Amino acid sequence: MISTLMCASLLAADAQALEADHFSLGLPAEADVVGLAFGVHPELLWRPFDPAGRFHVRAATGAMVGPELALVPVSLGFRQMLRPEKTFRPGFGAGLQFQAFLPYGHAMVPRLDQYYEFYFDVATSDSLRVTAALSPEFGWVGGFGLGMAARLGVQMDFPLRD
Repeated sequence: MISTLMCASLLAADAQALEADHFSLGLPAEADVVGLAFGVHPELLWRPFDPAGRFHVRAATGAMVGPELALVPVSLGFRQMLRPEKTFRPGFGAGLQFQAFLPYGHAMVPRLDQYYEFYFDVATSDSLRVTAALSPEFGWVGGFGLGMAARLGVQMDFPLRD
């Protein structure tokens, strides 16, 4: 399902969809509740259909460190905003996330997870938003595992305006 949505968004993209006003950069701090790790998980959001649209393609990577392990996630998914024209915008999303677990003193453990996210943001200016997300994760490939991440950060819409 996710790959179909990604392909459909790429097919619908034209030259205008690659202009700056179709992109946002998110800079969230993340806390992984399962596995206890803290770090950053920057994300690039692309709105292929409309600069003020509901549908976002999300690509993210990050680095987390905890008392038992380090973690490097790489995510690709989508986010759907329910009220894109409002100051307070709830949303939800889903995607796939490759996770490289680096337990201290052991070899890397790779795993492919399916993630979901429950998201909201609040506009503080025309191009800046405060964001929060809760993301349950389910590892299926490379070993079964459950995860839960909480993110809090800022999102900048391009081009930057006052």
